[in-house]
Amino acid sequence: MTIPNAPAPTAENASRLPAEEARILSELATNPNETDSYFAVSKRSSLLPNLDSASWCDSNVCVCRWYKSWQKYVDEPLGGGGAAAAPRPGPIDNSDIIETDGRSLAVKEKNYLLVNQQVWKTLVEWYNGGPPVPRTFIILLLSHARDDDVTFIRLPKQASIRELYQKVCARTGVSQEKARIRDYYNMSKGQLLDPLSNKSLEESGLLMNRDILLEVEERGLAGLVNLGNTCYMNSAIQCLAHTSPIHEYFLRDHTHQAELARAFGELLKELWSSGTNAVAPRVFKTKVDKAAPQFTGHYQHDSHELLLALLTGLHQESDIVNVFQGQCKSSLVCPVCGETANTYEPFTSLSLPLPSTPTWSISLLSCLDEYLAQEPLGPDNMWLCPQCKEQRQANKKLDLWKLPEILVFQLKRFKTSKYFVKKIDTFVDFPVDELDLSKYVEKGESCLYELYAVSNHDGGIGLGHYTAYAKMIDDDNEWYCYDDSLVSPVHESEIVSSAAYLLFYRKRVGSDMDLS
Repeated sequence: MTIPNAPAPTAENASRLPAEEARILSELATNPNETDSYFAVSKRSSLLPNLDSASWCDSNVCVCRWYKSWQKYVDEPLGGGGAAAAPRPGPIDNSDIIETDGRSLAVKEKNYLLVNQQVWKTLVEWYNGGPPVPRTFIILLLSHARDDDVTFIRLPKQASIRELYQKVCARTGVSQEKARIRDYYNMSKGQLLDPLSNKSLEESGLLMNRDILLEVEERGLAGLVNLGNTCYMNSAIQCLAHTSPIHEYFLRDHTHQAELARAFGELLKELWSSGTNAVAPRVFKTKVDKAAPQFTGHYQHDSHELLLALLTGLHQESDIVNVFQGQCKSSLVCPVCGETANTYEPFTSLSLPLPSTPTWSISLLSCLDEYLAQEPLGPDNMWLCPQCKEQRQANKKLDLWKLPEILVFQLKRFKTSKYFVKKIDTFVDFPVDELDLSKYVEKGESCLYELYAVSNHDGGIGLGHYTAYAKMIDDDNEWYCYDDSLVSPVHESEIVSSAAYLLFYRKRVGSDMDLS
Protein backbone atom coordinates (compact mmCIF):
# COMPACT_ATOMS: atom_id res chain seq x y z
CA MET A 1 0.00 0.00 0.00
CA THR A 2 1.39 3.39 -0.97
CA ILE A 3 1.56 6.03 1.75
CA PRO A 4 1.91 9.68 0.73
CA ASN A 5 5.26 11.28 1.37
CA ALA A 6 5.76 13.60 4.30
CA PRO A 7 4.88 17.20 3.56
CA ALA A 8 7.61 19.67 2.93
CA PRO A 9 8.61 21.40 6.17
CA THR A 10 6.72 24.67 5.89
CA ALA A 11 7.71 27.63 8.02
CA GLU A 12 4.69 26.98 10.22
CA ASN A 13 5.59 23.32 10.72
CA ALA A 14 9.20 24.11 11.38
CA SER A 15 8.38 26.72 14.02
CA ARG A 16 5.79 24.66 15.88
CA LEU A 17 7.26 23.07 18.97
CA PRO A 18 6.30 19.50 20.00
CA ALA A 19 4.59 20.75 23.17
CA GLU A 20 2.49 23.09 21.02
CA GLU A 21 1.30 20.17 18.91
CA ALA A 22 0.26 18.28 22.05
CA ARG A 23 -1.62 21.35 23.35
CA ILE A 24 -3.54 21.84 20.10
CA LEU A 25 -4.57 18.19 19.90
CA SER A 26 -5.63 18.22 23.54
CA GLU A 27 -8.02 21.11 22.89
CA LEU A 28 -9.44 19.45 19.77
CA ALA A 29 -9.98 16.15 21.60
CA THR A 30 -12.11 17.81 24.27
CA ASN A 31 -14.37 19.64 21.81
CA PRO A 32 -17.94 19.03 23.11
CA ASN A 33 -19.42 19.49 19.61
CA GLU A 34 -17.64 16.48 18.14
CA THR A 35 -19.69 13.81 16.38
CA ASP A 36 -19.55 10.08 17.01
CA SER A 37 -17.33 9.52 13.95
CA TYR A 38 -13.75 8.59 14.78
CA PHE A 39 -10.58 7.42 13.06
CA ALA A 40 -8.08 4.71 13.80
CA VAL A 41 -4.34 5.35 14.16
CA SER A 42 -1.91 2.47 14.48
CA LYS A 43 0.00 2.17 17.73
CA ARG A 44 2.89 0.64 15.85
CA SER A 45 3.22 3.77 13.83
CA SER A 46 5.20 6.80 14.91
CA LEU A 47 2.62 9.53 15.25
CA LEU A 48 1.13 9.84 18.69
CA PRO A 49 2.48 10.52 22.18
CA ASN A 50 1.64 8.27 25.10
CA LEU A 51 -2.08 8.27 24.47
CA ASP A 52 -2.72 6.01 27.42
CA SER A 53 -1.86 8.93 29.69
CA ALA A 54 -2.19 12.00 27.44
CA SER A 55 -5.24 14.07 28.34
CA TRP A 56 -6.22 14.63 24.70
CA CYS A 57 -6.55 10.92 23.89
CA ASP A 58 -10.22 10.09 24.07
CA SER A 59 -9.69 6.54 22.76
CA ASN A 60 -11.87 7.55 19.85
CA VAL A 61 -10.03 6.99 16.56
CA CYS A 62 -7.55 4.36 15.49
CA VAL A 63 -4.01 5.63 15.14
CA CYS A 64 -1.32 3.01 14.52
CA ARG A 65 2.30 2.39 13.83
CA TRP A 66 3.98 5.72 14.11
CA TYR A 67 2.53 6.23 17.59
CA LYS A 68 5.84 5.54 19.33
CA SER A 69 7.94 7.92 17.29
CA TRP A 70 5.45 10.78 17.72
CA GLN A 71 5.37 10.02 21.45
CA LYS A 72 9.13 10.21 21.57
CA TYR A 73 9.11 13.41 19.51
CA VAL A 74 6.67 15.12 21.88
CA ASP A 75 7.80 13.76 25.22
CA GLU A 76 11.57 14.07 25.10
CA PRO A 77 13.05 17.38 26.37
CA LEU A 78 14.26 19.92 23.82
CA GLY A 79 17.90 19.87 22.83
CA GLY A 80 20.29 22.73 22.31
CA GLY A 81 18.85 25.81 20.64
CA GLY A 82 15.30 24.68 21.37
CA ALA A 83 15.40 21.90 18.76
CA ALA A 84 13.47 18.70 19.37
CA ALA A 85 15.64 15.91 20.77
CA ALA A 86 13.86 13.26 18.67
CA PRO A 87 13.27 13.58 14.94
CA ARG A 88 9.88 14.64 13.68
CA PRO A 89 7.97 11.52 12.52
CA GLY A 90 7.12 10.84 8.92
CA PRO A 91 3.61 10.30 7.47
CA ILE A 92 0.92 8.32 9.26
CA ASP A 93 0.96 4.62 8.34
CA ASN A 94 -2.23 2.70 9.13
CA SER A 95 -1.50 -0.19 6.81
CA ASP A 96 -1.00 -2.66 9.64
CA ILE A 97 -4.54 -2.33 11.05
CA ILE A 98 -6.48 -2.94 7.86
CA GLU A 99 -6.82 -6.00 5.70
CA THR A 100 -4.70 -6.22 2.57
CA ASP A 101 -7.72 -5.37 0.41
CA GLY A 102 -7.90 -2.02 2.17
CA ARG A 103 -11.57 -2.34 2.96
CA SER A 104 -11.96 -3.67 6.52
CA LEU A 105 -10.39 -3.02 9.89
CA ALA A 106 -8.52 -5.84 11.58
CA VAL A 107 -9.39 -5.08 15.22
CA LYS A 108 -6.58 -6.29 17.43
CA GLU A 109 -6.42 -5.35 21.07
CA LYS A 110 -4.04 -2.42 21.69
CA ASN A 111 -2.98 -2.31 18.03
CA TYR A 112 -4.77 0.95 17.43
CA LEU A 113 -5.99 4.05 19.20
CA LEU A 114 -8.97 6.25 18.45
CA VAL A 115 -9.04 9.99 17.87
CA ASN A 116 -11.95 12.21 16.96
CA GLN A 117 -12.50 13.70 13.53
CA GLN A 118 -10.87 17.06 14.27
CA VAL A 119 -7.75 15.45 15.72
CA TRP A 120 -7.48 13.16 12.71
CA LYS A 121 -7.92 16.02 10.26
CA THR A 122 -5.21 18.05 12.02
CA LEU A 123 -2.79 15.13 12.09
CA VAL A 124 -3.23 14.56 8.35
CA GLU A 125 -2.68 18.29 7.68
CA TRP A 126 0.55 18.14 9.65
CA TYR A 127 1.89 14.76 8.58
CA ASN A 128 -0.08 13.46 5.58
CA GLY A 129 -0.32 9.68 5.30
CA GLY A 130 -3.19 7.33 6.11
CA PRO A 131 -5.26 5.68 4.87
CA PRO A 132 -8.21 6.94 6.95
CA VAL A 133 -9.91 4.19 8.95
CA PRO A 134 -13.22 5.71 10.06
CA ARG A 135 -15.18 4.12 12.87
CA THR A 136 -18.75 5.05 13.74
CA PHE A 137 -19.64 4.86 17.41
CA ILE A 138 -22.90 4.09 19.15
CA ILE A 139 -23.96 4.85 22.70
CA LEU A 140 -25.50 2.03 24.75
CA LEU A 141 -27.39 2.72 27.97
CA LEU A 142 -26.21 0.25 30.59
CA SER A 143 -28.51 -0.48 33.54
CA HIS A 144 -27.40 -2.51 36.55
CA ALA A 145 -29.75 -5.18 37.87
CA ARG A 146 -29.09 -4.22 41.51
CA ASP A 147 -29.59 -0.45 41.31
CA ASP A 148 -31.12 2.32 39.22
CA ASP A 149 -27.90 3.79 37.85
CA VAL A 150 -27.45 4.14 34.08
CA THR A 151 -23.97 4.18 32.54
CA PHE A 152 -23.21 5.36 29.00
CA ILE A 153 -21.10 2.85 27.07
CA ARG A 154 -19.56 4.11 23.82
CA LEU A 155 -18.20 1.59 21.33
CA PRO A 156 -17.76 1.35 17.57
CA LYS A 157 -20.74 -0.31 15.95
CA GLN A 158 -18.25 -2.75 14.45
CA ALA A 159 -17.08 -3.77 17.95
CA SER A 160 -17.85 -7.34 18.96
CA ILE A 161 -20.00 -8.59 21.82
CA ARG A 162 -16.76 -9.85 23.37
CA GLU A 163 -15.42 -6.27 23.31
CA LEU A 164 -18.68 -5.03 24.84
CA TYR A 165 -18.13 -7.34 27.82
CA GLN A 166 -14.55 -6.11 28.16
CA LYS A 167 -15.66 -2.47 28.08
CA VAL A 168 -18.53 -2.95 30.54
CA CYS A 169 -16.43 -4.94 32.99
CA ALA A 170 -13.60 -2.41 32.85
CA ARG A 171 -16.06 0.44 33.49
CA THR A 172 -17.99 -1.25 36.32
CA GLY A 173 -15.21 -3.24 37.98
CA VAL A 174 -17.20 -6.48 37.61
CA SER A 175 -15.15 -9.55 36.71
CA GLN A 176 -15.96 -11.07 33.32
CA GLU A 177 -16.59 -14.41 35.02
CA LYS A 178 -19.55 -12.92 36.91
CA ALA A 179 -20.91 -10.54 34.26
CA ARG A 180 -24.04 -11.30 32.24
CA ILE A 181 -25.28 -8.72 29.69
CA ARG A 182 -28.76 -8.80 28.18
CA ASP A 183 -30.59 -6.83 25.53
CA TYR A 184 -32.89 -4.54 27.55
CA TYR A 185 -35.08 -3.10 24.80
CA ASN A 186 -38.11 -1.26 26.24
CA MET A 187 -36.72 -2.09 29.71
CA SER A 188 -37.65 -5.76 29.27
CA LYS A 189 -35.16 -8.58 29.75
CA GLY A 190 -34.23 -9.90 26.34
CA GLN A 191 -31.63 -12.22 24.90
CA LEU A 192 -28.54 -13.00 26.94
CA LEU A 193 -25.46 -11.91 24.98
CA ASP A 194 -22.69 -14.47 24.54
CA PRO A 195 -19.48 -13.13 26.16
CA LEU A 196 -17.37 -15.09 23.64
CA SER A 197 -19.23 -13.92 20.53
CA ASN A 198 -17.38 -12.08 17.77
CA LYS A 199 -20.61 -10.78 16.25
CA SER A 200 -20.60 -7.01 15.95
CA LEU A 201 -22.94 -4.77 17.91
CA GLU A 202 -24.58 -3.79 14.62
CA GLU A 203 -25.12 -7.43 13.64
CA SER A 204 -26.59 -8.10 17.11
CA GLY A 205 -29.17 -5.34 16.72
CA LEU A 206 -27.59 -3.04 19.32
CA LEU A 207 -28.06 0.39 17.81
CA MET A 208 -27.69 3.95 19.10
CA ASN A 209 -29.20 4.53 22.58
CA ARG A 210 -30.20 0.90 22.95
CA ASP A 211 -30.67 -0.25 26.56
CA ILE A 212 -28.64 -3.17 27.85
CA LEU A 213 -28.76 -4.79 31.28
CA LEU A 214 -25.83 -5.95 33.41
CA GLU A 215 -26.56 -8.86 35.73
CA VAL A 216 -23.85 -9.89 38.15
CA GLU A 217 -23.63 -13.46 39.30
CA GLU A 218 -23.72 -12.51 42.98
CA ARG A 219 -24.89 -15.78 44.44
CA GLY A 220 -25.80 -15.62 48.10
CA LEU A 221 -26.55 -11.88 48.09
CA ALA A 222 -30.34 -12.08 47.96
CA GLY A 223 -32.46 -10.67 50.79
CA LEU A 224 -35.68 -12.01 52.27
CA VAL A 225 -38.92 -10.07 52.22
CA ASN A 226 -40.38 -9.36 55.67
CA LEU A 227 -43.88 -10.90 55.59
CA GLY A 228 -44.89 -9.08 58.78
CA ASN A 229 -42.73 -9.46 61.90
CA THR A 230 -40.77 -12.29 60.26
CA CYS A 231 -37.33 -10.72 60.67
CA TYR A 232 -36.52 -13.41 63.29
CA MET A 233 -37.08 -16.08 60.63
CA ASN A 234 -35.17 -14.18 57.93
CA SER A 235 -32.16 -13.78 60.20
CA ALA A 236 -32.01 -17.49 61.07
CA ILE A 237 -32.49 -18.54 57.43
CA GLN A 238 -29.63 -16.34 56.21
CA CYS A 239 -27.31 -17.85 58.81
CA LEU A 240 -28.30 -21.37 57.70
CA ALA A 241 -28.06 -20.42 54.01
CA HIS A 242 -24.37 -19.54 54.58
CA THR A 243 -23.64 -22.75 56.48
CA SER A 244 -21.49 -24.70 54.00
CA PRO A 245 -22.77 -28.27 54.65
CA ILE A 246 -26.41 -27.11 54.60
CA HIS A 247 -25.82 -25.04 51.46
CA GLU A 248 -24.08 -27.89 49.63
CA TYR A 249 -26.66 -30.51 50.58
CA PHE A 250 -29.82 -28.61 49.72
CA LEU A 251 -28.47 -27.11 46.49
CA ARG A 252 -27.88 -30.56 45.05
CA ASP A 253 -30.66 -32.15 43.04
CA HIS A 254 -32.18 -34.03 45.95
CA THR A 255 -35.81 -35.09 45.90
CA HIS A 256 -37.06 -34.15 49.35
CA GLN A 257 -40.16 -35.98 50.50
CA ALA A 258 -40.91 -33.98 53.64
CA GLU A 259 -42.73 -30.73 52.94
CA LEU A 260 -40.54 -28.59 55.19
CA ALA A 261 -37.28 -29.91 53.72
CA ARG A 262 -38.58 -29.50 50.17
CA ALA A 263 -39.69 -25.91 50.84
CA PHE A 264 -36.38 -25.11 52.53
CA GLY A 265 -34.41 -26.53 49.61
CA GLU A 266 -36.41 -24.49 47.10
CA LEU A 267 -35.92 -21.36 49.18
CA LEU A 268 -32.14 -21.84 49.29
CA LYS A 269 -32.03 -22.35 45.54
CA GLU A 270 -33.81 -19.03 45.08
CA LEU A 271 -31.47 -17.27 47.50
CA TRP A 272 -28.43 -18.56 45.66
CA SER A 273 -29.67 -18.00 42.12
CA SER A 274 -27.91 -15.36 40.02
CA GLY A 275 -29.47 -11.92 39.72
CA THR A 276 -31.98 -12.37 42.55
CA ASN A 277 -32.46 -9.30 44.73
CA ALA A 278 -34.99 -10.48 47.32
CA VAL A 279 -37.13 -13.57 47.85
CA ALA A 280 -40.56 -13.66 49.51
CA PRO A 281 -40.53 -16.86 51.66
CA ARG A 282 -44.34 -17.27 51.75
CA VAL A 283 -44.44 -20.96 50.84
CA PHE A 284 -41.70 -21.74 53.33
CA LYS A 285 -43.53 -19.82 56.08
CA THR A 286 -46.67 -21.93 55.59
CA LYS A 287 -44.60 -25.11 55.94
CA VAL A 288 -42.96 -23.77 59.11
CA ASP A 289 -46.39 -22.95 60.56
CA LYS A 290 -47.54 -26.49 59.82
CA ALA A 291 -44.44 -28.16 61.30
CA ALA A 292 -44.21 -25.82 64.32
CA PRO A 293 -47.63 -24.24 65.03
CA GLN A 294 -46.18 -21.91 67.67
CA PHE A 295 -44.90 -19.74 64.82
CA THR A 296 -48.30 -19.42 63.12
CA GLY A 297 -49.35 -15.87 62.30
CA HIS A 298 -47.29 -12.70 62.14
CA TYR A 299 -46.10 -12.23 65.67
CA GLN A 300 -42.53 -11.53 66.66
CA HIS A 301 -40.65 -14.63 67.80
CA ASP A 302 -37.15 -15.66 68.81
CA SER A 303 -34.62 -16.53 66.10
CA HIS A 304 -33.04 -19.19 68.32
CA GLU A 305 -36.37 -20.94 68.86
CA LEU A 306 -37.03 -20.85 65.12
CA LEU A 307 -33.55 -22.26 64.43
CA LEU A 308 -34.07 -25.20 66.79
CA ALA A 309 -37.54 -25.95 65.40
CA LEU A 310 -36.22 -25.83 61.83
CA LEU A 311 -33.27 -28.13 62.57
CA THR A 312 -35.62 -30.56 64.30
CA GLY A 313 -37.95 -30.58 61.28
CA LEU A 314 -35.13 -31.02 58.77
CA HIS A 315 -33.61 -33.83 60.83
CA GLN A 316 -36.68 -35.97 60.17
CA GLU A 317 -35.55 -36.40 56.57
CA SER A 318 -31.80 -35.99 56.53
CA ASP A 319 -28.81 -36.52 58.80
CA ILE A 320 -27.16 -33.40 57.38
CA VAL A 321 -28.18 -31.41 60.46
CA ASN A 322 -25.89 -33.68 62.48
CA VAL A 323 -23.19 -31.16 61.66
CA PHE A 324 -24.74 -29.13 64.51
CA GLN A 325 -24.81 -32.11 66.90
CA GLY A 326 -22.39 -32.12 69.82
CA GLN A 327 -22.23 -33.75 73.24
CA CYS A 328 -21.61 -32.50 76.75
CA LYS A 329 -20.53 -34.80 79.58
CA SER A 330 -22.68 -34.14 82.63
CA SER A 331 -21.10 -35.28 85.89
CA LEU A 332 -22.82 -35.60 89.27
CA VAL A 333 -20.40 -35.66 92.18
CA CYS A 334 -21.33 -36.49 95.77
CA PRO A 335 -19.18 -34.29 98.05
CA VAL A 336 -19.61 -36.72 100.95
CA CYS A 337 -18.11 -39.84 99.37
CA GLY A 338 -16.72 -38.65 96.05
CA GLU A 339 -19.00 -40.89 94.01
CA THR A 340 -19.34 -39.70 90.39
CA ALA A 341 -21.92 -40.52 87.74
CA ASN A 342 -21.52 -39.43 84.12
CA THR A 343 -24.15 -39.02 81.43
CA TYR A 344 -23.76 -37.66 77.92
CA GLU A 345 -26.21 -35.04 76.72
CA PRO A 346 -26.57 -33.99 73.05
CA PHE A 347 -26.83 -30.37 72.02
CA THR A 348 -27.35 -28.39 68.81
CA SER A 349 -26.37 -25.08 70.43
CA LEU A 350 -24.86 -23.90 73.69
CA SER A 351 -26.94 -21.30 75.54
CA LEU A 352 -24.49 -19.17 77.49
CA PRO A 353 -25.63 -17.07 80.47
CA LEU A 354 -24.93 -13.35 80.63
CA PRO A 355 -24.52 -11.45 83.90
CA SER A 356 -27.81 -9.93 85.03
CA THR A 357 -26.03 -7.13 86.86
CA PRO A 358 -24.89 -4.15 84.73
CA THR A 359 -21.57 -4.99 83.11
CA TRP A 360 -19.87 -3.05 80.33
CA SER A 361 -18.30 -6.03 78.60
CA ILE A 362 -17.35 -9.66 78.97
CA SER A 363 -15.67 -12.24 76.77
CA LEU A 364 -17.28 -15.21 75.08
CA LEU A 365 -14.94 -17.60 76.89
CA SER A 366 -15.88 -16.16 80.29
CA CYS A 367 -19.52 -16.89 79.41
CA LEU A 368 -18.52 -20.43 78.44
CA ASP A 369 -16.65 -20.83 81.75
CA GLU A 370 -19.79 -19.83 83.60
CA TYR A 371 -21.85 -22.30 81.59
CA LEU A 372 -19.50 -25.19 82.35
CA ALA A 373 -18.84 -24.29 86.00
CA GLN A 374 -19.67 -26.70 88.76
CA GLU A 375 -22.82 -25.82 90.72
CA PRO A 376 -24.64 -27.48 93.62
CA LEU A 377 -28.06 -28.97 92.98
CA GLY A 378 -30.84 -27.59 95.16
CA PRO A 379 -32.53 -29.46 98.02
CA ASP A 380 -35.49 -30.18 95.76
CA ASN A 381 -33.21 -31.99 93.33
CA MET A 382 -31.47 -34.54 95.56
CA TRP A 383 -29.47 -37.41 94.06
CA LEU A 384 -29.67 -41.05 95.13
CA CYS A 385 -25.97 -41.76 95.60
CA PRO A 386 -25.07 -45.37 94.61
CA GLN A 387 -22.26 -45.40 97.18
CA CYS A 388 -24.16 -43.90 100.13
CA LYS A 389 -27.43 -45.65 99.23
CA GLU A 390 -29.39 -42.52 100.17
CA GLN A 391 -30.46 -39.13 98.84
CA ARG A 392 -27.57 -36.71 98.77
CA GLN A 393 -27.07 -33.14 97.56
CA ALA A 394 -24.69 -33.35 94.62
CA ASN A 395 -22.65 -30.96 92.49
CA LYS A 396 -23.21 -30.87 88.74
CA LYS A 397 -20.36 -30.22 86.30
CA LEU A 398 -20.48 -29.96 82.50
CA ASP A 399 -17.61 -30.67 80.12
CA LEU A 400 -17.40 -30.50 76.36
CA TRP A 401 -17.11 -34.06 75.11
CA LYS A 402 -17.85 -34.08 71.38
CA LEU A 403 -17.69 -30.83 69.47
CA PRO A 404 -19.71 -30.48 66.24
CA GLU A 405 -18.58 -29.29 62.84
CA ILE A 406 -20.88 -26.28 63.23
CA LEU A 407 -20.96 -24.79 66.72
CA VAL A 408 -23.72 -22.32 67.61
CA PHE A 409 -23.68 -20.17 70.74
CA GLN A 410 -26.79 -18.46 72.03
CA LEU A 411 -26.04 -15.42 74.18
CA LYS A 412 -28.97 -15.45 76.59
CA ARG A 413 -29.94 -11.81 76.31
CA PHE A 414 -33.57 -12.32 77.31
CA LYS A 415 -34.21 -12.88 81.01
CA THR A 416 -37.72 -14.00 81.82
CA SER A 417 -39.33 -13.58 85.22
CA LYS A 418 -42.88 -14.10 86.42
CA TYR A 419 -43.98 -10.61 85.46
CA PHE A 420 -41.68 -9.34 82.70
CA VAL A 421 -39.01 -10.10 80.10
CA LYS A 422 -35.79 -8.10 80.30
CA LYS A 423 -33.13 -7.76 77.63
CA ILE A 424 -29.45 -7.75 78.58
CA ASP A 425 -27.43 -5.51 76.25
CA THR A 426 -24.00 -6.40 77.67
CA PHE A 427 -21.25 -6.29 75.05
CA VAL A 428 -19.77 -9.75 74.53
CA ASP A 429 -16.35 -9.80 72.90
CA PHE A 430 -16.04 -12.88 70.70
CA PRO A 431 -13.26 -13.93 68.29
CA VAL A 432 -13.92 -13.76 64.56
CA ASP A 433 -10.92 -15.51 63.03
CA GLU A 434 -9.92 -18.04 65.67
CA LEU A 435 -11.88 -19.49 68.58
CA ASP A 436 -9.63 -21.93 70.43
CA LEU A 437 -11.53 -24.42 72.63
CA SER A 438 -8.58 -26.75 73.21
CA LYS A 439 -8.41 -26.09 76.95
CA TYR A 440 -12.03 -27.18 77.42
CA VAL A 441 -11.55 -30.74 76.21
CA GLU A 442 -10.09 -33.50 78.32
CA LYS A 443 -7.69 -34.93 75.76
CA GLY A 444 -6.18 -31.60 74.74
CA GLU A 445 -6.74 -31.93 70.99
CA SER A 446 -6.65 -28.86 68.78
CA CYS A 447 -10.18 -27.42 68.56
CA LEU A 448 -10.18 -24.27 66.43
CA TYR A 449 -13.24 -22.54 65.00
CA GLU A 450 -13.88 -19.48 62.86
CA LEU A 451 -16.96 -17.27 62.83
CA TYR A 452 -19.06 -17.18 59.65
CA ALA A 453 -22.49 -15.85 60.66
CA VAL A 454 -24.24 -13.87 63.40
CA SER A 455 -27.93 -13.40 64.17
CA ASN A 456 -28.36 -9.92 65.68
CA HIS A 457 -31.15 -8.42 67.77
CA ASP A 458 -31.36 -4.64 68.00
CA GLY A 459 -33.75 -2.72 70.21
CA GLY A 460 -35.85 -3.73 73.17
CA ILE A 461 -38.50 -6.31 73.90
CA GLY A 462 -41.45 -6.18 71.51
CA LEU A 463 -39.91 -3.39 69.41
CA GLY A 464 -36.71 -5.14 68.45
CA HIS A 465 -35.48 -6.14 65.02
CA TYR A 466 -33.43 -9.12 63.83
CA THR A 467 -30.70 -8.93 61.19
CA ALA A 468 -27.84 -11.21 60.19
CA TYR A 469 -24.18 -10.92 59.31
CA ALA A 470 -22.79 -13.66 57.09
CA LYS A 471 -19.49 -14.37 55.39
CA MET A 472 -19.62 -15.46 51.76
CA ILE A 473 -18.97 -19.18 51.40
CA ASP A 474 -16.65 -18.78 48.39
CA ASP A 475 -14.85 -15.67 49.66
CA ASP A 476 -13.51 -15.66 53.22
CA ASN A 477 -12.83 -11.93 53.15
CA GLU A 478 -16.33 -10.68 52.34
CA TRP A 479 -18.96 -10.05 55.03
CA TYR A 480 -22.50 -8.84 54.29
CA CYS A 481 -25.37 -7.51 56.38
CA TYR A 482 -28.77 -9.09 55.69
CA ASP A 483 -31.54 -6.77 56.86
CA ASP A 484 -34.66 -8.44 55.46
CA SER A 485 -34.73 -7.41 51.76
CA LEU A 486 -31.65 -5.20 52.04
CA VAL A 487 -28.18 -6.65 51.56
CA SER A 488 -25.05 -4.53 51.95
CA PRO A 489 -21.32 -5.07 52.53
CA VAL A 490 -20.11 -4.74 56.09
CA HIS A 491 -16.58 -4.44 57.42
CA GLU A 492 -15.32 -7.22 59.67
CA SER A 493 -14.69 -4.68 62.44
CA GLU A 494 -18.46 -4.15 62.73
CA ILE A 495 -19.33 -7.82 63.27
CA VAL A 496 -18.66 -7.84 67.02
CA SER A 497 -21.40 -5.75 68.64
CA SER A 498 -23.76 -5.67 71.61
CA ALA A 499 -26.56 -6.78 69.26
CA ALA A 500 -25.01 -10.22 68.66
CA TYR A 501 -27.42 -12.96 69.72
CA LEU A 502 -26.52 -16.20 67.89
CA LEU A 503 -22.92 -16.93 66.91
CA PHE A 504 -22.27 -19.48 64.16
CA TYR A 505 -18.79 -21.02 64.11
CA ARG A 506 -17.36 -23.64 61.74
CA LYS A 507 -14.40 -25.86 62.44
CA ARG A 508 -11.07 -24.91 60.98
CA VAL A 509 -9.56 -27.33 58.48
CA GLY A 510 -7.35 -29.84 60.27
CA SER A 511 -8.89 -29.25 63.69
CA ASP A 512 -9.83 -32.38 65.70
CA MET A 513 -13.51 -32.36 66.61
CA ASP A 514 -14.40 -35.88 67.77
CA LEU A 515 -13.05 -36.11 71.28
CA SER A 516 -14.72 -39.34 72.37
